[in-house]
Amino acid sequence: MADKIPIENIYYLLSYSWDYFTEGEEIDISTDACPDLANLLGRVLANGIRRLARTGFERNYLPRRETLSRLRGRILVGESYRAHTDRRAKMICEFDELDGDTASNRILSETTRRLLGLRELTPEIRHEIRVARSLLPEVTPSRVSDASFQRIQLHRNTRNYRLLLSVCRLIHRGLLPDEQDGSRRFRDILRDELVMHRLFESFVLNFARRHCGKANIRAMPIQWDGEWDDEAAQVLPSMITDVTLEWPERKVILDCKFYKEALVTREGRHRLHSTHLYQLNAYLQNKSRQLGWEEVEGILLYPAVKHHLDVRMELLGHRFRIVSIDLDQNWTEIERDLLGVLEPTTNKASTVAKRI
Repeated sequence: MADKIPIENIYYLLSYSWDYFTEGEEIDISTDACPDLANLLGRVLANGIRRLARTGFERNYLPRRETLSRLRGRILVGESYRAHTDRRAKMICEFDELDGDTASNRILSETTRRLLGLRELTPEIRHEIRVARSLLPEVTPSRVSDASFQRIQLHRNTRNYRLLLSVCRLIHRGLLPDEQDGSRRFRDILRDELVMHRLFESFVLNFARRHCGKANIRAMPIQWDGEWDDEAAQVLPSMITDVTLEWPERKVILDCKFYKEALVTREGRHRLHSTHLYQLNAYLQNKSRQLGWEEVEGILLYPAVKHHLDVRMELLGHRFRIVSIDLDQNWTEIERDLLGVLEPTTNKASTVAKRI
């Protein structure tokens, strides 16, 4: 399904998924400018590095030891005498110096280097990446793996790196060596159903947080309602919702499913995925035992391309809605339809879609 979603909409899905918005900033992400995911990520990365160059790259105080004629920091007298540097009117000094050779900047540098080895890049985006790479601080060449991203801890002063590191991680997961000539090619990881499921889930969660301001929105753990001993407690599966929306007068548990088809065909009949319905029903039945959640509603949300599904029913005293969102339409229409699912009475206008 992912290959049928317009590249512009992939960009918005990624932006919401990474909880990053650049309102007022225009990036050409049309199909002509970014024909595939590799070029899209390359353009977003180059644009982000240029922005960092304007606002300032991350720099940390790193220890230095140098032989200096002008004293600085801690003077190592004994070592200077043993090395006879004093005879040259110099002393060995230890000091801390602001330097851009940080883990985050090393990841940016290595990612741009690897991107330039891709044959899929258009000449325009290849040039943009070269320019962006030239703006980066000089860093120590280093190998990048998944563990490299896990070791980085962002804080208030480095929050501008969040989007770029997410882009870099996606790029590194998609890069594959070409056995024929040693170059690299990009595997379209958006064809991976697990990747797209996580992307779609985080997209819906952050979309709801941005547009349903009056609701308390979160992924919520649900406790099983029952009695058991310690041995049973060890094997009970956990229940965590994808998205829970809580208003004073309305409670909704929304489960996101990224499947090629929202319905399964058996013996010539189209049916709902039974496991999806069972899972959502388990959420509702157990959560409704909690005070204030007796009338909690359930929504199963599927992405769709060129088809529409909207089924409503009531099961065991709870309202269910199984609905799809067409991702092959204009982004403002996607916003409208998704808002209609999350807040059916809303008349809120689109606020995020930018000029493409």
